[in-house]
Amino acid sequence: MDLSVAVDTAPPRTRPTPYPRRSTLCERRADGTLILRSPVPPRPPAQLAFSGHIAGWAERRGDLPAFCERDAQGQWRRLTWSQLWQQVQAVGAALLDMGLGPDRPLVLLSGNSLEQLVLLLAAEHVGVPTAPVSPAYALLGSDFARLKGVCGLVPPAVLFVQEAAPVARAIAALALPAIPVIAVHGAAPGQPSWAALLATPLTPARREQVARAHAALQPQQVARVLFTSGSTGVPKGVPISYRNLQATAANLLDLFGSLAEAATPPVFLDWLPWHHGLGGVLNIGRSLLLGATHYIDDGRPLPGQFERTLRNLREVSPTVLSTVPAAWAMLAPALERDPELARSLFARVVNLGYGGASLPSAVSERIQRVAERTVGERILFTTGLGSTETTGVGTFRNWDCEDLSNIGAPGPGTEVKLVPLEGARYEIRVRGAHNFSGYLQRPDLSAAAFDEEGYFKLGDAVRLVDADDPRQGMRFDGRVAEDFKLVNGTWVRTGAVRLALVEQCAPLITDAVVCGHDHDFVAALAWPQLAACRQLAPELANLDAAALVRHPVVVAALRARLQARSGGASLNVVRLMLMAEPPSMDANEIADKGYVNQAATRARRADLVAQLLAPEPGAHIASLR
Repeated sequence: MDLSVAVDTAPPRTRPTPYPRRSTLCERRADGTLILRSPVPPRPPAQLAFSGHIAGWAERRGDLPAFCERDAQGQWRRLTWSQLWQQVQAVGAALLDMGLGPDRPLVLLSGNSLEQLVLLLAAEHVGVPTAPVSPAYALLGSDFARLKGVCGLVPPAVLFVQEAAPVARAIAALALPAIPVIAVHGAAPGQPSWAALLATPLTPARREQVARAHAALQPQQVARVLFTSGSTGVPKGVPISYRNLQATAANLLDLFGSLAEAATPPVFLDWLPWHHGLGGVLNIGRSLLLGATHYIDDGRPLPGQFERTLRNLREVSPTVLSTVPAAWAMLAPALERDPELARSLFARVVNLGYGGASLPSAVSERIQRVAERTVGERILFTTGLGSTETTGVGTFRNWDCEDLSNIGAPGPGTEVKLVPLEGARYEIRVRGAHNFSGYLQRPDLSAAAFDEEGYFKLGDAVRLVDADDPRQGMRFDGRVAEDFKLVNGTWVRTGAVRLALVEQCAPLITDAVVCGHDHDFVAALAWPQLAACRQLAPELANLDAAALVRHPVVVAALRARLQARSGGASLNVVRLMLMAEPPSMDANEIADKGYVNQAATRARRADLVAQLLAPEPGAHIASLR
């Protein structure tokens, strides 16, 4: 009698997606340069602006929620599509009444809110350029140098603030005579209030005025100015034109257009700030194109703030959830211990996404195991590569792939140039109608940003997944400028070292900054996964971050993981120090592409780098030498 039991060895099923798989053409030049492009021509929508899609959704989905955020009592405030369209027209008419136009821009000093959303879209609709800046520029510091630099590049005709009092000192420091300041709360006497803008009567004449202004939009007009910078200095102004927005819309429709055809509108939950291109252009634009319901997440992937994201995810089941790898590292243990959270996240999600850096495979596997246990299938993780200067467009991978560093291929309307570096590495450059034309008032930087064929230099390195088949995509291989040499002349590939270290130390760290320039060894600063570190021993359960990162049990656990490494001197990290303070987006430690800005973090935390590389490391540093 055969008593053997059949074992199902089939790989776990991945939930199907409605996304088309992109094909890629490859031109090979004699000097080794490769040009990758899609054989499919772009199909830009008729509207130049994202705001041009609101009226159609107001007709089709008028009473359904368009955008939502928590109020002070923790309840969801909702704007329906009909309300959004009415408010965009009313505020647009008010802006025109104030004399704003293509040469008289708005500068926005506050964070994400329904009011800021309406203002951004109203201005976009009637041709008023907007410049949303990091709220920290108006809240932190004493001289407000960055805010002054921004206003030097984009002299504001009007300022917008959510709360007037917290930014009063910054506005005074700008010394702008008699400038109107629109405030949602705390408007000064004689200054325009948000309530007054919303109450602008939409007479037939005003509706016609708004319609004429919208019809007069030109492709070359500036719609938005975003700011990006390196580790120091005044932010660089990146003007985004209506032509750029239209090309970006074509890319988003190619990627996600099928979601608009579902029986129910897609749902998004997003925390990314609107002064960055990914949150403020791509994610808002996607919701407007698809007629979605967009929830503003008031959480952040930071200790003490991520709990808000978890609360929101228990109430909101997204169609797509995209965030930075550090957030996925924090979400994995929460999903493992909270079945209700897992059921809500995986109930209807089509795909998960990450950007800015490769997702550690250990983090992905933990999430996939919960998905299999909860809904019986794995969920596709997608990713891509772009920048503020390319309006977030570049490459994208929307197919299942074990290699999570695979950033995909260009879509319709985008050309990628791969310039050979050493070995099998390439520098990646991008060209397309979505690219900006140059930095504001910086012809020197603009000239250096593009090559002789008009390709924008992203500053990133990639490798082909398959040298003979570019359709298989490209692997992200770090920032070209972040690589450095040890004193013996050996190159350290920062991107590869960072990812290998996070994998090796999982689940104890979420991300790392690689150090060791002009030394004879590689070291790293890292951010802890607090929940995982606290589980190392009972006495750690109630420690705060500052005590936890220095505790001997945590240091010993990290040292043991370093000892398990294998590789040459340029790959092995021999010293590791945890940091209690999370990475600061406002201090530019999180780059505009979403990943950790290695140079900015090292510069800001120079005292920690000095400790890490000292001849005799302290007891709080996990060290093999």
